[in-house]
Amino acid sequence: MVHPYAVLGISPDSDDEAIRRRYLELVRQFPPERQPEKFAAVRQAYENLRDTTTRLRYRLFEAGKNDSLDAIIEESSCQSTRRRMSLKTMLTFLK
Repeated sequence: MVHPYAVLGISPDSDDEAIRRRYLELVRQFPPERQPEKFAAVRQAYENLRDTTTRLRYRLFEAGKNDSLDAIIEESSCQSTRRRMSLKTMLTFLK
Protein backbone atom coordinates (compact mmCIF):
# COMPACT_ATOMS: atom_id res chain seq x y z
CA MET A 1 0.00 0.00 0.00
CA VAL A 2 1.42 3.36 -1.03
CA HIS A 3 1.26 6.08 1.59
CA PRO A 4 -1.32 8.77 0.60
CA TYR A 5 1.09 11.62 1.37
CA ALA A 6 3.56 10.11 -1.11
CA VAL A 7 0.87 9.73 -3.78
CA LEU A 8 -0.11 13.39 -3.45
CA GLY A 9 3.50 14.52 -3.09
CA ILE A 10 2.94 16.51 0.11
CA SER A 11 4.36 16.44 3.61
CA PRO A 12 2.45 14.93 6.55
CA ASP A 13 2.19 18.34 8.19
CA SER A 14 0.19 19.82 5.29
CA ASP A 15 -3.07 21.51 6.18
CA ASP A 16 -6.52 20.95 4.63
CA GLU A 17 -6.11 23.72 2.03
CA ALA A 18 -2.68 22.51 0.86
CA ILE A 19 -4.01 18.98 0.45
CA ARG A 20 -7.02 20.21 -1.53
CA ARG A 21 -4.87 22.40 -3.81
CA ARG A 22 -2.44 19.57 -4.52
CA TYR A 23 -5.31 17.18 -5.27
CA LEU A 24 -6.77 19.61 -7.80
CA GLU A 25 -3.36 20.02 -9.47
CA LEU A 26 -2.98 16.26 -9.81
CA VAL A 27 -6.50 15.83 -11.17
CA ARG A 28 -5.67 18.29 -13.93
CA GLN A 29 -2.35 16.52 -14.53
CA PHE A 30 -3.83 12.98 -14.56
CA PRO A 31 -7.37 13.16 -15.99
CA PRO A 32 -9.44 9.99 -15.47
CA GLU A 33 -10.05 9.41 -19.16
CA ARG A 34 -6.31 9.37 -19.98
CA GLN A 35 -4.71 7.80 -16.91
CA PRO A 36 -7.42 6.02 -14.90
CA GLU A 37 -5.00 4.07 -12.68
CA LYS A 38 -3.08 7.15 -11.58
CA PHE A 39 -6.32 9.12 -11.12
CA ALA A 40 -7.74 6.33 -8.95
CA ALA A 41 -4.65 6.36 -6.74
CA VAL A 42 -4.79 10.16 -6.38
CA ARG A 43 -8.51 10.05 -5.63
CA GLN A 44 -8.07 7.35 -2.95
CA ALA A 45 -5.23 9.27 -1.31
CA TYR A 46 -7.33 12.44 -1.26
CA GLU A 47 -10.29 10.57 0.24
CA ASN A 48 -8.03 9.42 3.10
CA LEU A 49 -6.65 12.89 3.76
CA ARG A 50 -9.36 15.37 2.72
CA ASP A 51 -10.05 16.77 6.21
CA THR A 52 -9.00 16.35 9.80
CA THR A 53 -11.59 13.72 10.65
CA THR A 54 -10.78 11.49 7.69
CA ARG A 55 -7.03 11.88 8.33
CA LEU A 56 -7.60 10.83 11.93
CA ARG A 57 -9.68 7.85 10.85
CA TYR A 58 -7.03 6.86 8.30
CA ARG A 59 -4.23 7.15 10.86
CA LEU A 60 -6.16 5.19 13.49
CA PHE A 61 -7.40 2.32 11.35
CA GLU A 62 -5.11 2.04 8.33
CA ALA A 63 -1.63 3.45 8.81
CA GLY A 64 -1.15 4.34 12.43
CA LYS A 65 -1.42 1.04 14.25
CA ASN A 66 2.02 1.51 15.78
CA ASP A 67 1.56 5.19 16.66
CA SER A 68 0.26 6.20 20.05
CA LEU A 69 -3.31 7.49 20.15
CA ASP A 70 -2.20 10.68 21.91
CA ALA A 71 0.33 11.51 19.17
CA ILE A 72 -2.23 10.94 16.43
CA ILE A 73 -4.87 13.11 18.11
CA GLU A 74 -2.37 15.88 18.86
CA GLU A 75 -1.12 15.92 15.27
CA SER A 76 -4.62 15.94 13.82
CA SER A 77 -6.02 18.61 16.11
CA CYS A 78 -3.06 20.99 15.76
CA GLN A 79 -3.05 21.08 11.96
CA SER A 80 -6.68 21.86 11.35
CA THR A 81 -8.07 25.37 11.02
CA ARG A 82 -11.46 23.97 11.95
CA ARG A 83 -12.82 24.01 15.47
CA ARG A 84 -11.22 21.32 17.63
CA MET A 85 -13.22 18.36 18.80
CA SER A 86 -12.77 16.69 22.13
CA LEU A 87 -11.42 13.15 22.24
CA LYS A 88 -14.81 11.89 23.45
CA THR A 89 -16.56 13.51 20.47
CA MET A 90 -14.02 12.08 18.01
CA LEU A 91 -14.30 8.56 19.37
CA THR A 92 -18.10 8.78 19.36
CA PHE A 93 -17.98 9.93 15.74
CA LEU A 94 -15.73 7.06 14.72
CA LYS A 95 -18.06 4.36 16.11
